[in-house]
Amino acid sequence: MSSKLSTSNSPTLEEPASKRRRARRTLLIILALLTGLTTLEIYFLQKDVNAPISNNIAVLALFNIILILLFLMIVLIVRNLVKLYNERKSKTLGSRFRTKLIIAFLVLALVPSTLLFFVASKLFSYSVGSWFNIQVEETLHASMEIAREHYSYLEKNALSKTRKIERFINTNRLYPIEKRNELHSLIAQKMSEYDLGAIVVFDSAPKIVDSEIHSSLSSSKIIAQLKDIILNFGKEDSNLEFQSTTLGNYLAIALPLTQQGENGLRTWGYIVTLSPFSRAAHSKISSIQNTYEDYKRQSFLKLPVTANYYTTFLMITLLILFSAIWLGIYIARGITVPIQQLAEGTRKIAEGDLNFKIDVQVTDEIGILVESFNNMTDELNESREKVEQINEELKAGNIELESRRSYIASILENIGAGVVSIDKRGRITTFNKAAEQILKVSMQEVLGTRYKETLSPAFRLPVRKMIKAMNGQQKEFWEEQVDLRVGENSLSLLVNIQALKNPGWQYMGIVIVFEDLTQMIKSQKIAAWKEVAQGIAHEIKNPLTPIQLNTQRLRKKFYEDKKGFNEVFEESISIIAQEVEGMKELLNEFLRFSRMPTPQPKPTSLHKLIEDVAAMYSGHERLVKFRKNFDPNITLMQLDAEQMRRVFINLFDNALDAVDEDGEIHITTRMTRKPDKVRIEFSDNGGGIAPQDRDKLFIPHFTTKNRGTGLGLAIVNRIIADHNGIIQVQDNHPKGTLFLIELPMVVTVKASAANESAFSKTTSLPF
Repeated sequence: MSSKLSTSNSPTLEEPASKRRRARRTLLIILALLTGLTTLEIYFLQKDVNAPISNNIAVLALFNIILILLFLMIVLIVRNLVKLYNERKSKTLGSRFRTKLIIAFLVLALVPSTLLFFVASKLFSYSVGSWFNIQVEETLHASMEIAREHYSYLEKNALSKTRKIERFINTNRLYPIEKRNELHSLIAQKMSEYDLGAIVVFDSAPKIVDSEIHSSLSSSKIIAQLKDIILNFGKEDSNLEFQSTTLGNYLAIALPLTQQGENGLRTWGYIVTLSPFSRAAHSKISSIQNTYEDYKRQSFLKLPVTANYYTTFLMITLLILFSAIWLGIYIARGITVPIQQLAEGTRKIAEGDLNFKIDVQVTDEIGILVESFNNMTDELNESREKVEQINEELKAGNIELESRRSYIASILENIGAGVVSIDKRGRITTFNKAAEQILKVSMQEVLGTRYKETLSPAFRLPVRKMIKAMNGQQKEFWEEQVDLRVGENSLSLLVNIQALKNPGWQYMGIVIVFEDLTQMIKSQKIAAWKEVAQGIAHEIKNPLTPIQLNTQRLRKKFYEDKKGFNEVFEESISIIAQEVEGMKELLNEFLRFSRMPTPQPKPTSLHKLIEDVAAMYSGHERLVKFRKNFDPNITLMQLDAEQMRRVFINLFDNALDAVDEDGEIHITTRMTRKPDKVRIEFSDNGGGIAPQDRDKLFIPHFTTKNRGTGLGLAIVNRIIADHNGIIQVQDNHPKGTLFLIELPMVVTVKASAANESAFSKTTSLPF
């Protein structure tokens, strides 16, 4: 059964000043005792002036010094033993080990010291025997021993009977009140069986619990005498197990009665027995004892010598024993004190005090253990500081993440575009407020559900079509404008679908971002038609002015001068016809722009298409040089050949109008870093385009030339947009203009092994 060991009452070092004062006080006490004892001993020895030892003051002083030192040692050892007993009783850590070590040292010293004591005593006895009548002394001594043994025998016999009764009472638990009859029966039986004079049981008061007294004895007198024995029981010795006394012809034996309580054994009463005792034998024993004592008193000179020598032998023996005990205490303290400190340190560390240090100064293996413990506390303290620092960083990181999460959530709630995220199982995980407003669906109805089951077909079907197209082309991004009907409203949405992957490139789902372009498209159309109307009005107004002027001229000439009318008529009619033809060409261009057919892409060689258009301008009147740099990896593309031919014709026309004599036109094709794009760079070294005109370059009826309708580049932009491409204009260095065209690469490519590996690793979306 394990017990919790206490680490309290650990030995501590006293202050030096206090130790010095106590040492001086102890020295004065020793000197006073030495002087007093020596004077007293000389006084008693001077009663017999013939004693040779009476003048040996030096021997007496030495003897007293040894006696005092031995007494001090006994006091110190007893003090430590009592302290050890208290520590063991309070289960102080190390007390058991200290007890075992002291007992071991005591046993090791007891055997040789006891043997030495007896051998020395024997040798001294033979020496003293030549001085005194040894035969008489031995006879008296033997007689005395016989008397004592006889008395001891009677006492042991009486004690044995009493113990048997006591054990029977404890074994059968006869102390409760309800078992008084059984107790009385036992007393009566044992009194008859053991031939006793009386058996009396007292409680701890003491009051009589039960008794059985022989009829020849006076009950009141006997009970009073026995009660005095109980009252004086253990007063002189608290550890007394029994007490024996002679009462007339009887030997009285008193034993405590105990029972097991909550705090251990407790004494609940006493049992006293009277065993018959022969008065004649007692008288003879007393006579022998008196004779022996008379002999001793007459042998006064023998006593001091014998006592001194025996005391010396005893002191030497005790000195050895007590030295062994002291050595055991000292060694045990050197081991247990650091262990107690270690236990205290362990408790402190368990409570969280990692700054605790052990200051016990030892240099042996225990010192290594203490040093290791201190190193461990230092490392634990450093580790705790690191953990606290990391914890603070984590808290700060969590706060930042929470702030960013709240910020992103706020953005999602307030952004004008609808955002819907779908996990890899097809369940909707995000559905913001804009998505609710655009799709007219409540967020609570769709979150956590499968998008195939909750989203309306008007939105779901175009999205599924886009996802299938993205999977079919092994892309992770897709953008498309979708026209759909939500309720009674027709909407135009720009839908963007992006695959979601974690840092390990494992597929997590998709995010759909869509923006309502309905109002913007309407505004753009109105603005575009406004610009077109203004351009058409301006272009129509220009020829109307000369037509009006020539009509007025004809009218005036008709009435004023008939002779010159024919010449004026022909000239005016020619001008009017020319201006009407210009207006007709303008209207035809506008009709072609407004009626641009949907592209019909077919496998087409991009490079051959450019070569054919360039060949049309090879005999141009200007000596223009054509520079071509084609990417050999590009072969066939899905293009509408007729529309793309018109694109390149417009670009060649503009470039030829911009360059001077001996100008250069460069055409370059290449693959972009994105594996699904082809870039076409069309540049010249002409005069370039003013920065303020670049944004207007693709607007219908905007032109920087004196002639033309301003629809050419607008048509180019429209064709490129219909092919899902983009066109941009930049400055060409050192001079000129650079048109950049990017078209989707729905092409047959001479793919390298790296490209094939990249395509093989593309993850298809499970939608």
